[in-house]
Amino acid sequence: MEPLPFPEPKKRNWGASSAAIIAILVVVIVALLVLPSIFSIGSFLSQQESTSTYVVSPASQSGLNSSSASSSVEITYPPDFSALENYSLAIINQNRTSSGLEAVSLSTIPSAQQHADSMLQNGYFSHWDTQGYKPYMRYSTLGGTGFVEENVAYEFTSLPEFTSSHSIERAIGSLEWQMMNNDSACCANGHRDNILTPFHNRVSIGVAYDATHVYFVEDFETFLTALNTPVSQGNAISLSGNTSGNISPTSILIFYDPTPTLLTAAQLNSQYYGPYGQGNFLGGIVPPCSGIFSRCVQFSQGTTEEASVWQVSGTSINLQFSLSNFVQKNGNGVYTIYLIQGSQNDPEFLTSISVFVSN
Repeated sequence: MEPLPFPEPKKRNWGASSAAIIAILVVVIVALLVLPSIFSIGSFLSQQESTSTYVVSPASQSGLNSSSASSSVEITYPPDFSALENYSLAIINQNRTSSGLEAVSLSTIPSAQQHADSMLQNGYFSHWDTQGYKPYMRYSTLGGTGFVEENVAYEFTSLPEFTSSHSIERAIGSLEWQMMNNDSACCANGHRDNILTPFHNRVSIGVAYDATHVYFVEDFETFLTALNTPVSQGNAISLSGNTSGNISPTSILIFYDPTPTLLTAAQLNSQYYGPYGQGNFLGGIVPPCSGIFSRCVQFSQGTTEEASVWQVSGTSINLQFSLSNFVQKNGNGVYTIYLIQGSQNDPEFLTSISVFVSN
């Protein structure tokens, strides 16, 4: 799938007797390149070890390079955050249940609030942040081990109008309504699709405001795997832990981003004012092939590597593999691991775990 178009700013005019209000909605649809599978007889490329050092989320784990996998933004909460969070969750779930979907619960990962804080404190509006991180990178550094997709929106006024919890709720309600009902022309219904994705079961909510600005962030999650951390052990990657319900992972997609660099507010408001992609598709990991008479899956593009361990039960998974060959070809950067189930043409994403690699 190709990234959806980024929306143009939308304006609302309330007349000369009221403060002029401009509402800007920004879509994020995490558009992943999903490649058709092809089948062959034989074995895959053998895994090779390297001397690269892996730095992986969450940054709170001991032994991690905080300069490579942490955020400089201190997470703060407005005094009425609990009420605003509950209000936001209620209208999100009203939209979902009205569409015949199950409600989402609140996430334990504060990635949305971190990003809302960063935008308000630094005066920008973007899916990237001042460290150059994308949403899935922020989510990973804060301990997220599921799959995340982000909506961001904000509203600002020329006069101080956001002076009470009720006024903030009114702004959040307006932004949510527009994402649900006025999203087709600007955003090809990208916000709406994110809100109404059936696989999502949690949401991280972020609200940051002053008298003239309200920033609203929704980080929707598919959270079916509570993985053990740290994910990396030297040159090996381990995805192991408990699952909620039966899952049947079929393969892992690997995407690559260059090492993030610091960005200014001016850069974020101009050249980074747009949709984010998932980086460059490198290939992926497949279950071990049992022999020459087995039907072995191989990616039609990129590198195909075979996992050393692929154990899946009704309540747990234990997957082990190496990124060494990917790192040898691409060098330092951020390698994001997308565990999927279903076909590669129509997958359900279970993880979006970013691994920060530096020599």
